[in-house]
Amino acid sequence: MGTLPPLILLLWAIGTIVQLTVLYLVVAKRRVHTLPLFFLYIALNLCQAAFLFFVYSHYGFDSPAAGQLAWPSEQIILTAQALAAAEVLYRVLRHYAGIWALAWRLIAAAALIVICYVFASVKQLPSWKLMIANRGFHLTFAVALISCLLLVRFYAIPIDPLYKALMGGFCVLSCTIVVDNTLFEALFLRHFPNSGLIWNSLVMVVFIGVQMVWALALRHPVRVDDKPALLPPATYDRLSPDVNSRLRDLNDILSRFLRLQVLRP
Repeated sequence: MGTLPPLILLLWAIGTIVQLTVLYLVVAKRRVHTLPLFFLYIALNLCQAAFLFFVYSHYGFDSPAAGQLAWPSEQIILTAQALAAAEVLYRVLRHYAGIWALAWRLIAAAALIVICYVFASVKQLPSWKLMIANRGFHLTFAVALISCLLLVRFYAIPIDPLYKALMGGFCVLSCTIVVDNTLFEALFLRHFPNSGLIWNSLVMVVFIGVQMVWALALRHPVRVDDKPALLPPATYDRLSPDVNSRLRDLNDILSRFLRLQVLRP
């Protein structure tokens, strides 16, 4: 039987409590029907935490056997994370069919890049293929999500604070893992004997912080998001004519280009 480091046990306990809080708020605030994939993502994270706790306790934190069992579960979590983030983005862009079509294609392209990246890494660095694949996923995922956020900001698409917090959390988590993996490969593994403990602790601290932000955001109700008008009344046009014009033109161009049927108000 292996033993887990005290720091990891502490962070594990805090992370479990915070995730249970997020899960409770999703159910209590009746968000399961609007964010089912996000609910599934949090639930799978809790299942993975229980599974890894058993694996590390049985085989040891740094044992090869534990690593071989841990990485396959991470693939499930990464898939759930991508689907949950796409779901949140859809909640923001679902009224803009053309823009949403561009956004999900951008995410799909990122997934394709990850697949190619994994195949390339297997040939170049077989011993690091899992770490490289993990970093590649989070890098392309973060780039795709940040590009969509910039698109939302540039065209002043209204976004509820809850969805903004969820999308921002996914971005922060992925960027942290990219930096952490890079430092682990370049510095920690060569100069620090307890590099695995440092790597896991940093990721867990950021993950707990993101979950806390999500819990705070979930406490507040989502604004009623009826379908917005791309061409509002004259009063609103005087306030932001350029934004509305750009948003309507972009949505129409993308809709025609992607051959989508857009229901115009």
